[in-house]
Amino acid sequence: MWWMRKLAINWRLQRRCRSSVPDQNRLGIIGVPFAKGQTKQGVELAPDLLRQNKLRQVLQSSDERLRITDYGNLQYAVDERLLQQQRQHYHHIHNYADFMACNLALIGQVQLMLRENAQFLAIGGDHAIGFGSVAGHLQHTPNLSLVWIDAHADINLHSTSQSGNIHGMPVSFLLPQLRATWQHAALDRIAPNCLPKDQLVYIGLRDIDPYEAFILNKFGIRYYAMDAIDRVGVPKIIEMTLDALSPLNKIHVSFDIDALDSNVAPSTGTAVRGGLTLREGISIVEALRDTKRVQGMDLVEINPKLGSERDVRTTVDSGLEILKSMFGYRRSGARYYSNLDTGILGREQ
Repeated sequence: MWWMRKLAINWRLQRRCRSSVPDQNRLGIIGVPFAKGQTKQGVELAPDLLRQNKLRQVLQSSDERLRITDYGNLQYAVDERLLQQQRQHYHHIHNYADFMACNLALIGQVQLMLRENAQFLAIGGDHAIGFGSVAGHLQHTPNLSLVWIDAHADINLHSTSQSGNIHGMPVSFLLPQLRATWQHAALDRIAPNCLPKDQLVYIGLRDIDPYEAFILNKFGIRYYAMDAIDRVGVPKIIEMTLDALSPLNKIHVSFDIDALDSNVAPSTGTAVRGGLTLREGISIVEALRDTKRVQGMDLVEINPKLGSERDVRTTVDSGLEILKSMFGYRRSGARYYSNLDTGILGREQ
């Protein structure tokens, strides 16, 4: 009968659609041990250091339903085309060819992880990896909002950076308004989907270069620096952030550990005093998590070669607290009890 054939076709289509959507509890992790976005070596050690400090177990304990796949550490190779771009156009900034090779590989890796998982976590390395992580996310999910939690805006151009360190530039690769300033980078080919400027929000800024301030104000990009957080408080900042983001969009959270005050995250290359407390950082990621729209996250700039053994331990612990709060841990108590004997109280009367 025709209606039986139609039911069978619909059933096959529904099954195919269900099979193409990743399990909502699947999380993919990629380590990106990239240290050439700045001059202080050590950040390349962070992905494996976090693993050694039981990253997987911490995340698993935060939500027993998580199904975690660790894809290891990203590999990349620099080709002659990128070296030629560096020599001809970007020789005045440091390590452009390595930066672009790493991020090209990361763009592809993020798309792979999102085909196989509902969420992904990229562990740096320095914040230069933010370009590839967000650009890959945009290729998979064009309707995307970005929350950049950082002491720094990371929106310098190759022509405005005083240091030449490319970890201070990744956001400038993502916005359509700034693409012309990278005209030789072939961005329209390698990362064709741009981030709308009204879907970018910064939280925690307190060290903004003059040209960065000019760019932020010229394009009306929302940013909540520490003075605003002190003035109105974290709950209001969270409210304004969520009001600014499209409710239909998925969210990418890029968290630089230097957003936290150096008392709780001392082992990082560009620490700035007067940052977020750990409780404030946790509150922000909890609120973003509770939207149920966070699809990707970066954690960057932990540097175990800086500071004492105690400093490193403090910084790693802070990073793990941020991650476990993002991926399920609730300070109000767990909501899922599948591993518990719920009959200990006896039968309900």
